[in-house]
Amino acid sequence: MNEHNTSRSVIADILLAHGSRDARWRKSFETLLERIENHSPKKIFRLCYLELCGPSLSETVNDLTDNNSKISTIIIHPIFLSAGVHFNEDIQTMVYELQSIYPLLKFKINDVVGNNIIVLEAIIKVVTS
Repeated sequence: MNEHNTSRSVIADILLAHGSRDARWRKSFETLLERIENHSPKKIFRLCYLELCGPSLSETVNDLTDNNSKISTIIIHPIFLSAGVHFNEDIQTMVYELQSIYPLLKFKINDVVGNNIIVLEAIIKVVTS
């Protein structure tokens, strides 16, 4: 057994929201993160923002890798209702740059939550109630 062999098998999930200068806007995402962490307390979750406030995606990845050397995969969950330029271009570019900085990490970008049928059904239920 090689004593220098370190197993990298931890998955971290990042919620990526748009961002706002208004702290009141961020509160709903902070509450969402708390609820997710309470639902799955053994998993690693972080919240970051694309623009206008911090932490940024790169700051969050830096923090995760500085504090947990066993992270092998980072799953990014864009908390957007639709896929536009931010999803199709900006996030892809950011992750490409992060992949070059962290070549041992696997990055996965999930679809925007607004394309998930469960989210769409929840919106329909709220609007039609």
